[in-house]
Amino acid sequence: MAVERERSSGKRRRNPSRLSAWLLLLALTPALADVDEVRRVAAPDWVVPVERGNIDDKLLGQISGGSYYLLSDMQINVQGQRSIYRRIASQAINAAGVDALATIEIDFDPAWQTLDINSIDLIRDGRTLPKLATATLRILQRETALDRRIYDGSKSVTIFLEDVRVGDIVDYAFTVHGRNPVFDGRDFGAIGLQFSVPVARIHARLLTPGKRDIRVTPRNSNIEARVRDEGGMRAYEWDQRNVAPLLSDADAPSWFDPYPVVQWSEFADWPAVAAWALPLYALPKTLSPELAAEVARIAKAEPSPEGRLLAALRFVQGEIRYLGMEIGPGSHAPNPPDQVLARRFGDCKDKTLLTVTLLDHLGIEAHPALVNTNKRRALEQRMPHPGQFDHVLVQAKLGGRTFWLDPTRATQNADLAHLVQADFDLALIVDGSSKGLVSMSEDRQPAPVRLVKATFDARGGLDKPVPFTVTTTLEGERAEAMRNTLATTSFEELQKSYLNFYAGYYNGLNIAKPMEVKDDERNNRIVTVEHYQIPEFSSWSEESRQHTADIPTPDLDEKLRGPKSTVRTAPLGIARNSDLTLVTEALLPETWTIKPDRVKVEDPAFSFERAISPRGNRLVITDRFTSLVDEVAAADTARYAGRLAEARDQVNYYLYWGQPTEAETRSGLDRVNWLLLMIGAMSLGFWIWLALKCNRHDPPAQPGTTNGLPRGLGGWLVLPGLGLIATPFFAVFTLVSNLEAWTADTWANLTTFGNEAYHALWAPALVFELSMQLGVLVFGIFVLILFFRRRSSLPRIFIAFQIAVQLQLLIDTALVNAIPQVAAEPGEGAQAFGSLLGTVIWIAYFLKSSRVANTFVVRREKSTASVPRVPAEAFSL
Repeated sequence: MAVERERSSGKRRRNPSRLSAWLLLLALTPALADVDEVRRVAAPDWVVPVERGNIDDKLLGQISGGSYYLLSDMQINVQGQRSIYRRIASQAINAAGVDALATIEIDFDPAWQTLDINSIDLIRDGRTLPKLATATLRILQRETALDRRIYDGSKSVTIFLEDVRVGDIVDYAFTVHGRNPVFDGRDFGAIGLQFSVPVARIHARLLTPGKRDIRVTPRNSNIEARVRDEGGMRAYEWDQRNVAPLLSDADAPSWFDPYPVVQWSEFADWPAVAAWALPLYALPKTLSPELAAEVARIAKAEPSPEGRLLAALRFVQGEIRYLGMEIGPGSHAPNPPDQVLARRFGDCKDKTLLTVTLLDHLGIEAHPALVNTNKRRALEQRMPHPGQFDHVLVQAKLGGRTFWLDPTRATQNADLAHLVQADFDLALIVDGSSKGLVSMSEDRQPAPVRLVKATFDARGGLDKPVPFTVTTTLEGERAEAMRNTLATTSFEELQKSYLNFYAGYYNGLNIAKPMEVKDDERNNRIVTVEHYQIPEFSSWSEESRQHTADIPTPDLDEKLRGPKSTVRTAPLGIARNSDLTLVTEALLPETWTIKPDRVKVEDPAFSFERAISPRGNRLVITDRFTSLVDEVAAADTARYAGRLAEARDQVNYYLYWGQPTEAETRSGLDRVNWLLLMIGAMSLGFWIWLALKCNRHDPPAQPGTTNGLPRGLGGWLVLPGLGLIATPFFAVFTLVSNLEAWTADTWANLTTFGNEAYHALWAPALVFELSMQLGVLVFGIFVLILFFRRRSSLPRIFIAFQIAVQLQLLIDTALVNAIPQVAAEPGEGAQAFGSLLGTVIWIAYFLKSSRVANTFVVRREKSTASVPRVPAEAFSL
């Protein structure tokens, strides 16, 4: 179910038709706007002219887009209205570069900025061709943030150049004047010192008034600035030649930014930023009648503080649609709550202030919290200023607990115990006592539950169409994401996407009946049940002469997929709070001999565990994957990928079985292994013959007086007697338990070269086990008879039998453990040692015990005296 699995609950789907119409309207209306909004004038006097760099042949192969940047020059004067001078020079290396350089785009915000085009030159064969006067300018109001429902009034000047050729250099400069009044005249910003493409020269210059406290520091760079005073201004300058590109790995975390920049800020610290924002989020002194009525309605309907908090949040989430009019100061300043309620729309700032206002009048402490959804924890390494934040939400306190509420989410109908809270690592609380950034994860929520149960009902036959049912239980954030998907996607489209997801594993998969959805909003839980049919569950191989049924793990595969590259310079970003339990159940037509197993793979970044549990004709495989972190250090990526590969090797399961003939299918003779049956019959005959031979052994009783010494089947003799009684039963149990291993199918699977389970030692191991167990059965009965008849031959034959059993166990264990496919049983070594120790003790007892000597004294009956006896020396130890 890839749609649900990859979508974040924080994202909202747009209405494509409505958004397209809006984009078309905005694009066409100002397409030929008054070009007088843009002036064509020379660069300001304070700008220092610099020369372009030259192409470095060593870096030419690293260009992108067909052009080579010869100069990137940015000079900023923060005095007065604030001016940003930008000059870019690029040379077209091929046709793609011509296409890129022939069109120039410059963005600005007419609400508080003016734009001057300072120069446009085309340099060909060393000659400079001025293009500023003749270039065609168009001003487009493109609104690039409309996909996020934000209208900011920004415009883009598009400049079309004619007659641009391969080898030409396009060199243009422009200056943007203005300062957003929302920042109260205070300045901040950053200039890049390296990019993802090679640049022949990077020049940066910052002019600050000497009397203003503006801190300037580099980040990710040790390049020293040249600092000097220029008529009451302090000038910082950075100049680099032939700067190689810096390429960051695409799958790095969003907060990882390796690019070197120089940054500056007039805000001393984070509390200063909070103090700046405090008046913007001041609560209104009076409420409009409509807003006051809403407060009264919630207070009357919800007597408890918990109910009021949830009611206020749901009202703003459900009744105030998301739309941002962020023109000029509106980029950072919210609109009054009365206005937001009246027009029933607003952005994150508007919805947050409205929520805080409602909660305040309902007696609940709440404050705005500034966050960055991408930089997250990296805010700690950034200079404090308002531009570091891209989102605002609500911090509420209730009953000694802190809640992080996001009014821009889809309506959350869960109770407070199951409410999904926002978590962007760090937040700046806008109140009068803010001490700096605070953690949003102190009371971290449990990972959102995702439980998938996949059932294959093959009771009708593994070679028949198999019903396939997938039951998915989602809780927490995953339930909210699924709920949003259901609200914005047609049921048919969703059903089709899920079908396609599983169809990649089963050819011809089809829907048996429509998907079922059960939504428990209060407990924030959604259960979906998908019904499919697999036409061909198994496949036949002529080469191996066997059927194979594959039991894959589609939902788990995406978790165990390794990184694209393990050679990295950036950390690897991985799924946050990812916890999946996958229960795969196969209902089989008959009971299979399947060995239980448990596998665990642990890594600092994740934990994986698999348990295989055969239960009669049910095979249950339980997989659990838990993500423990949200990033892996670059140096640890190879280790992480290796552990993922180790876990991947454990998943997927295969059932194998042979192809019976029609006659064998009717009679069941396919399970008779005639070869082993004959070997078993021969072995049984041999052991009976050997027992009869041993029965002729009739040594005299051990010499010595018996007066006053113990005799009879008592004392310690009871224990070996019980063991002898149990021996035949144990042998029968072992033979019956191993019948499946001696069937024709299993024998062929294990002893046929080319099969996956084949090993050269399987044949001798199976034959040896069968023969020895028959020997234990025959001699177990034989020794037991000698024991109760108190035959004089018992001690020697008992000792020989014990030694033979130990040798059999030793050889059998050595054979089986030499086969790689067989895993050693837990405690196997300890059991073998205990058995050997017991044998040694009982041998010593039978050699030294007076009770043994006085009890086993009965000779063979006289009627058998004429039968030649086996000499006692043959049994001497």
